[in-house]
Amino acid sequence: MRMTYSHLDLLALGFFLLCWFGYAWFAGRHAADRPSLVTVMNPLRDRWFEQTLTRENRIVDSALLSNLMNSATFFSSTTLLALGGLLALFGSVEKSAEIIENLPFAQRTSQQLLEAKVITMILLFVYALIKFTWSVRQFNFVTIVIGSIAPRDELTADDRLYARRAAGILKLAGENFSQGLRAYYFSVALLLWFVQPWFFIAATALVTIMLYRMEFHSRTLAVLCGDGE
Repeated sequence: MRMTYSHLDLLALGFFLLCWFGYAWFAGRHAADRPSLVTVMNPLRDRWFEQTLTRENRIVDSALLSNLMNSATFFSSTTLLALGGLLALFGSVEKSAEIIENLPFAQRTSQQLLEAKVITMILLFVYALIKFTWSVRQFNFVTIVIGSIAPRDELTADDRLYARRAAGILKLAGENFSQGLRAYYFSVALLLWFVQPWFFIAATALVTIMLYRMEFHSRTLAVLCGDGE
């Protein structure tokens, strides 16, 4: 099978990396100038833990954290399954190449190039797994901090300090969870590289625009900001 490792493949991969890392940088900088889903939710996390200090028991807080942790755990488990499937695909690349070539508009590719594509996808899901599992640990840290806070009638200045720290850890957990989800979105675009580099480029651009729209111009953001009422 002849090698079809072309400049277009390099261009598509470079464009993908530029959009992935470039959007992460842009979103962080742009969020400092205008509301985003992250910046709007962070004050609500602070308010959550202000309310935690006023509750006689904190069963509600435990239930909410459990729900957040379950979401992160679900995606961690799903990512492991995806990695298992990709490792199995890597072990049967030659047979997979024949199947992919029969797809409509599929580009003829070599075993070496297909292996490179699978490795890239594996690295993307490893990144997602790290982000999701780290967010699970951070949610666990928050539950421990909540457990260390004294009852409402015995609160001290240290307890209020711990509540602020818990809110800070919760923000970091939310950011890591969002970055893991972002990797999932970009994995959809990367999947099209197996078919055609031009499809890969188009899907990468579409995913980047979609992420921008959701984070900075979605109806959800408008409601959270009070503009959708």
